[in-house]
Amino acid sequence: MTYNDFLSATKYCDLENPEILNQTNRLISSNDSHIANSIRIFNWVRDEVKYAFDYWNVKASETLKKMRGICANKANLQIAMLRNAGIPAAYGLFRIKKEALKPIAHKEIYYLSADIIMHVYCRVFLNGKWISADATVDKELFDAAYLNVTGWEYRDWNGHEDIQMSSQYVVEDIGIFANIDKFMDIPPRFLSHNILQKANNYINQLCMRKEPIGNG
Repeated sequence: MTYNDFLSATKYCDLENPEILNQTNRLISSNDSHIANSIRIFNWVRDEVKYAFDYWNVKASETLKKMRGICANKANLQIAMLRNAGIPAAYGLFRIKKEALKPIAHKEIYYLSADIIMHVYCRVFLNGKWISADATVDKELFDAAYLNVTGWEYRDWNGHEDIQMSSQYVVEDIGIFANIDKFMDIPPRFLSHNILQKANNYINQLCMRKEPIGNG
């Protein structure tokens, strides 16, 4: 991999899409540092693009249109926007325990999921090193489902310190990639529109609760 690979478009990271360009330009300033612009993109993707279950093979532009998605969808959009802004960005991949999903997963999708699942998040190259900037869980969902769950936190990202999945859930760090199209092309093992609808209805119900459900 070369430096330019982390600035390039891919099949799913369609960063040259006009809507991605427009949204990126609304958030960044050419007068600001890569850190400041990365933070703005992180905050917007984390809290404005809501977490929802979806298929993996979704282009960044489609996630922007939907304004929702799973970890891979949100990371893909975040990376597309960062690269659009001239900031090198990579896909970080973890194998994690499916228990990480338990507070938010409908019983059917939780049961059907493998014990070890893939988690995708964004890493940004800032000040000569890769920094984790995992924007998966929005504030609304965190308060509804993860607030009282050990190992989860919601905090501001400063562009210097990692924000990523708690090590208690991580089974293996697979590394960083410039392109994960081969993973996104894998057909879903069990997902269907019906299962996704039930899973996302469940998330909507969680977010309507006034109090977090805790460790459940």
